Amino acid sequence: MKLFFDEDIGTGVPKALRSVGITCEWIGKRRRPATRKGTPDEVWIPHAGRRGLLVFSCNKNILESEAQRELWIEHKVGGVFLTTGQEKKADVLLLILRRMMWLEDIHVNTPRPFAYTTTIRGNWKRVL
Repeated sequence: MKLFFDEDIGTGVPKALRSVGITCEWIGKRRRPATRKGTPDEVWIPHAGRRGLLVFSCNKNILESEAQRELWIEHKVGGVFLTTGQEKKADVLLLILRRMMWLEDIHVNTPRPFAYTTTIRGNWKRVL
């Protein structure tokens, strides 16, 4: 499984995860044009779908914008959205580490496209 973090999450969480051996990509990582800082959602969503990445975001507007939601569905993206977007980075990091088995399970066993929301306590709900 490879996690993908959009720009709203920042770089601290994915870099910390990478330091403990979890494979991650994020917006702001310069190796790929589709992940450079400032990359629009309309560019990275197809990128994430093509590569089979599991998206982690706090931008639930992606699912509310008709155009972005259609891109999500068309490119068969799977992802998890934080419910408020106001969570502390350390809490997000702990959430991901605690819920890693669940993330791996949905990544492997849930047909794409899909989207879940999760609270910082790990209570999840499928929304797509």
